[in-house]
Amino acid sequence: MNKSDAFSIRVVKRCQLLIIEILFAVHKMDYTQFKKNMIFRFFTFRSGKAMAFYLSLFVFHLTNGQTLQDYIKEAEQNNPKLKALQSAYEASVAGIDEVRSLPNTTIATGYFVSEPETRTGAQKAKFSAEQRMPWFGTIKARKETVSSESEVYKNNLEIARRKMILMIEKKYYELYEVKAKQRILDEQEKLLDIYMETALKEVENSNASAVDVLKLTIAKNNLINEKEILKGDMLTYESAMNQLLNRDGFDTLYIPDNLIIPEEEPMMMLDDITYHPELLTYDSLNDAIEKREIVNTKEALPSIGVGLDYIIVEERPDVNFSDNGKDIIMPMVSLSIPLFSRKYSARSKQYELQKEEVFQRREASQNDLVSLMEKAINTRITARINYDTQQKNSMQAKEAEKIVLSEYENSRLDFDEILDVQQMILTFRIKKIEAIAMYFQQTAILNYLR
Repeated sequence: MNKSDAFSIRVVKRCQLLIIEILFAVHKMDYTQFKKNMIFRFFTFRSGKAMAFYLSLFVFHLTNGQTLQDYIKEAEQNNPKLKALQSAYEASVAGIDEVRSLPNTTIATGYFVSEPETRTGAQKAKFSAEQRMPWFGTIKARKETVSSESEVYKNNLEIARRKMILMIEKKYYELYEVKAKQRILDEQEKLLDIYMETALKEVENSNASAVDVLKLTIAKNNLINEKEILKGDMLTYESAMNQLLNRDGFDTLYIPDNLIIPEEEPMMMLDDITYHPELLTYDSLNDAIEKREIVNTKEALPSIGVGLDYIIVEERPDVNFSDNGKDIIMPMVSLSIPLFSRKYSARSKQYELQKEEVFQRREASQNDLVSLMEKAINTRITARINYDTQQKNSMQAKEAEKIVLSEYENSRLDFDEILDVQQMILTFRIKKIEAIAMYFQQTAILNYLR
């Protein structure tokens, strides 16, 4: 092994160890400690090329988080409910070949215990074969019926897929909301620490009281309490998201914390839900019922039977002629006539009632979808209005903060005003995050309806 190969092996091993350390550090350390540790690691490498190589891997790891579309694709591949519905759909398609088959062929044989005598000899045994066939067009009608029923399974699969995507998107934006709130609370806690240090210095200079320090401490305790609650929410949402992805409940999810509401509001018309799979399911059900009615009409017609009898005849020993002992071949055609057709009339009545049921259910489903769409549109508009309002409030609160801090240059710092302003800023930022999450959750509902 030359020096180049040995160096390559060392690089690979160091790379593997570094990736493990990165994964551990990202989840266990805060950012500052993690950054210090990684800088130390990089400067312990003896080769500049190796350091650049490890650095590129580190950047790749941090930028290789999964997107929302990646999670959706993963769920489509792994979700057990979708797999079950996919199997049900494939089974329904396979059923088309089943209805194309003819009824079983009837084969019979018999031995004459008491042999009937004929002119050409005694009959010894009889063999029969018969094939019954439905009326012309019946098999085609059955095939079309099963094909229509398979469309129902297909639409059910699409509905389940859309609902799964909707649930994933909702959990994704719930996780975004929690993560963004955590970031804001972390920033607010650091800011309170700065004010705490300032307050302690002012107490030493007799420009502030211990009460101011206690008020800041209480505000920080409330922040820590909110952060702990958010941690519990994060675990709950992550577990639910991982279940949708059919993952281990403790797998890490990569969620952004900086979503932005688009400037232009997309429009959605009533026609957009016309081809929603929930409505198409009822169309397929209605089509399947009509096809069943055609099958019922065909089955009320006679069925045809084609057969052949073969009788073995024994030669007569006492005579001599050309047909002596000649076997008998008898082709047969039969008709099976349904004289008692009440069951077919009853089926027709059932199908008429079922079509009425499907029609009413489709109307109800369409009304529900329209209501859901209108509610989602209005809620999304409300979220945009709230976002714009909180954006303005945040800017004005920042101006108020500047005024309070500017007064500190000429006089003592009013910590009551600082706390009030900071609480306003925090409230406005939290409400802005909630508005963003609500906007995208309603967008997910509208995407489900398209």
